[in-house]
Amino acid sequence: MKNPVPIKAGYATIGQGAGPMIVTERAGLFLKYGLEVETRLMHGARGVVRGLMNGEIEFGNLAAPALLRTVLAEGADLVFLTGGINQQFLMGRPGIKNRNQLSGARIGFAGDGGLNDVLVRFLLRQLEKEGIHGIQLVTGSESGTERLSALVQGKRDAEIITPPEAIEAKRQGCSFLIDFAEYGLNFALGGIAARRAYIREHEDVTRRFIRAYVEGMHRYRTDRLFTVGVQQEYSGLSDRSVAEETYDLTQPGMPRIPYPVVSALGTALHVMAGELKEAATADALGFVDDRFVREIDDQGLVPSL
Repeated sequence: MKNPVPIKAGYATIGQGAGPMIVTERAGLFLKYGLEVETRLMHGARGVVRGLMNGEIEFGNLAAPALLRTVLAEGADLVFLTGGINQQFLMGRPGIKNRNQLSGARIGFAGDGGLNDVLVRFLLRQLEKEGIHGIQLVTGSESGTERLSALVQGKRDAEIITPPEAIEAKRQGCSFLIDFAEYGLNFALGGIAARRAYIREHEDVTRRFIRAYVEGMHRYRTDRLFTVGVQQEYSGLSDRSVAEETYDLTQPGMPRIPYPVVSALGTALHVMAGELKEAATADALGFVDDRFVREIDDQGLVPSL
């Protein structure tokens, strides 16, 4: 084999969403396809966007809103190559057991224009349709751990939380109120992205990266023991059972092939149109380049595994 091509790939946060990319790296699948990939924590989706635009990283794993906003507001040439696995839940503080108790409730709101904001605004519209009114948004820029603490302490009545924090919340008396899978928004609002210019100039490297990632997603979805070990290690979880519950909660709905989900990107654009006029007329297809995933699907890679 020739010397592997050095590549830097960033991810937004330590949590479930980065799992497939980390599994791909730990399983040696990037190396299998001739890539020496260094994964980097970029401290948020905006950090991933900055890294892609300034050349610090070639590929990034992130939730959709930061990419959509940067393309629309700044004309950036970013595009999603795959979908991802950002599973989200609305969880109630101890004492709140179902969504019908949410009228007049306080829901946490990051206020940073990211995924949390899009999901909260989307959810407010859905709850209004169900006759649940008077919800108050409590703004804060906390991390997932801090959101969990605020919820358990009753500083919020509900928060949008992703595993593994969602598992910890459940253990501390909080309840699952809404699974965003109800609205087609799980495993949908994020994935692997890159600059179009980079893809044009390095099509073979891009193809190999996505091929490895698809194989890594399959490994993530089908090898519980290995995936749980990787999740525990890179998330810094001292309790292995949290990683096990995270896996068991999320695995059943994972996509066989990680296509970008255009309908979910369209939903995000619709929500964002309220404060970013360019989103109102944007075509979600313009943020997607799924030819590499489609090629892999047509070749039957996943069934052959």
